[in-house]
Amino acid sequence: MADISENYAEGWHYVNILDAFVKTGILPDRSGQHLTDLLENYLYEVMSDPFVIYSVLSDDVKARVFYDNMLAFIKQIVTREKFRNSCAQGQLQGMKNALLWSERKKRDGWRRLLSEISDEFRQFGFDERYYREKFGNEGGLADDEVWKKMIEDWSKAFDRRRQEQQRHDVDEIRERNSRTLKQNLESIPEYLKRNDVEKEMFFQAWGMMGGQWNTLVFEQYLRVVKVQKRYPQLERIANLMGRIADDDGTERMSVAYGGGMKLEHASKSDILGVRLGQDIRSMLPFECALCGDDVLYDVFLYRYATNSLQSFRHKSEMLKPARNLNRRPARLKGPMIVCVDRSGSMSGQPELVVNSLMMKLLLIAERQRRNLFLVSFSVAAQPIDVKCNRTALLDFFRQKSAGDTNAVKMMDEVFSLLAKGEYASADVLWCTDFIIPMCGIAQRKRLAEYRRQGTRFYGLKIGHAKEMGWREMFDEIVEI
Repeated sequence: MADISENYAEGWHYVNILDAFVKTGILPDRSGQHLTDLLENYLYEVMSDPFVIYSVLSDDVKARVFYDNMLAFIKQIVTREKFRNSCAQGQLQGMKNALLWSERKKRDGWRRLLSEISDEFRQFGFDERYYREKFGNEGGLADDEVWKKMIEDWSKAFDRRRQEQQRHDVDEIRERNSRTLKQNLESIPEYLKRNDVEKEMFFQAWGMMGGQWNTLVFEQYLRVVKVQKRYPQLERIANLMGRIADDDGTERMSVAYGGGMKLEHASKSDILGVRLGQDIRSMLPFECALCGDDVLYDVFLYRYATNSLQSFRHKSEMLKPARNLNRRPARLKGPMIVCVDRSGSMSGQPELVVNSLMMKLLLIAERQRRNLFLVSFSVAAQPIDVKCNRTALLDFFRQKSAGDTNAVKMMDEVFSLLAKGEYASADVLWCTDFIIPMCGIAQRKRLAEYRRQGTRFYGLKIGHAKEMGWREMFDEIVEI
């Protein structure tokens, strides 16, 4: 049986299978493969069901419901496996250490070790009696092959237990998931038809529910989505965000971010010195030797955990990424950074308007496979990677506006993101009433510099207050 964790890597292997099926209705060919991955087997079983295939290909609502249901199932399994992987590190290290025991340590500690292994792995095939007989004979502990065989059997029993745990997880969750999936595919389309819910509004509200249908919760989210009908400006601001072609098809300024760096002059060596940290890619050969030595591996782990690895420091780390400003057909759909004012002046209707806009942007990011980063701010700033931290995102929607406003920390978060490759070509949106004290000269200069490099800054201004001098620093501010 294959170790599921080999394919886990955050579950992307299974998500890719799911993506391909929802787009085409066709499953990848598995002929010639060892069909031993329990989670993958279940996915193929579900996606071979004629009812599921028809539902996915005939109705985009059902396709989305199916996708989110299965995605939630995958996440549950992956989360459990990641937890078990974390817990398993101690056992695996114990096996490595036991192989290096001295003759004296074996003689003094073999009984205790054997009892511990047997207590935990007897039911998974570890034969304690066999090794007690071997070690009880005169000179038995001097036989390295017997000792290695004991560690090998320990490892095999450990693998069998993990496989059994994986099987239990899949069986337990799949039964519940199968019932939920069938019920949702039948009841949700009927509910939408009965209540005359528009598809686009369904997709936005459903996107907040994590694949779990609850009529009461859905209707709460739906009320927030319907705010968009009262404010057409939200549609406009959503269309502004991202590097997409204008309505008339004109080209737009784009930012190309590359791995290249700008150097003032030629340099014979990029190495500047040595520093301490966790940079494995640049660590000194001495540290590599620790990592590759079974006896000293614990020393390496300790140095890594305490940020004490010695690594080369490079000049290029202190150079700014090369940004090329040029006109090209506006094909790229870039990432989005949305800064939301959660100060006291935004409570009530402004808060509701912003939440509705966020739900629309979430759907856009999802459909177009775009990164979306949220920075909630008042006195402090709270950054949220929307794709990676759903819990924090839901907390954001439950959060009530309160406190004063300070844009400095929020701007620092934004500038930090723009300096990274993943968000280097992002568009930035501020959702606020702009009752924000003007920031210092340093922040204003950095914002102006990013605008010159091609980053676009947009604002959604809610209310009648003056924006306190911010307008000239933005490409466009849409007002409600």
